[in-house]
Amino acid sequence: MQSKLIQTLSFDSELFGYPVGKINWDSSMTEASFLVEASNFQLVYIFSEHELPLSSPDILHVDTKVIFEKNLKAEESFSGISTLEESIQKYGEKETLQTLQFLAFESGHYSRFKVDSRQNSQEFEKLYKLWIDKAISQGNVLVAENLSGMVTFDEKEGFAQIGLIAVHPQHRRKSWGRKLIHAAEHEVFKRGFSLLKIPTQEANSPAMNLYQQMGYSLDKKTFIYHYWRV
Repeated sequence: MQSKLIQTLSFDSELFGYPVGKINWDSSMTEASFLVEASNFQLVYIFSEHELPLSSPDILHVDTKVIFEKNLKAEESFSGISTLEESIQKYGEKETLQTLQFLAFESGHYSRFKVDSRQNSQEFEKLYKLWIDKAISQGNVLVAENLSGMVTFDEKEGFAQIGLIAVHPQHRRKSWGRKLIHAAEHEVFKRGFSLLKIPTQEANSPAMNLYQQMGYSLDKKTFIYHYWRV
């Protein structure tokens, strides 16, 4: 039966091997009507601009997604960039793909696909492996020397956006996160983008603090819930 409220996500359904849908919640919806239609899916992503007073044990709050943004200005952002370019380069064949995939998994420590323990078919690994593979194919991966860290980015309509960012556990507390973001700013600015956005999770306070220290401001907050059919 075709759902009236919930959009079927064909890509996610094929990747995970079961019916997946999503819904953008609004004030006219009721939990009871949602649960009736959600029974046709194994997993439904619920997105809301506000916290939802949902009572069903099948629905869990899995993420509060925040998006930061910054207007890039060459004269302010890229002084001393030549030093960064010596230690951060575009991903090439010489780097180990296995290590890059490891870093991709590290970047998703707070991911809703990892937080939601009800998903036990390697959904997190499937999604993040596909994410890094796509970034590589598009030439949108920057790596730190010795694969100390990496950052990916996407080119959107009118702005660029950070995708994955991670520092190897053996190389943390060496300012690589800041350097990787700075290098990504430089790269997307060269490609003609003056606005860079960075999504993260509100639970990831170290990342939130870093972005604010680097001049990023909060653009949007979204509450995300997962319905999981038991």
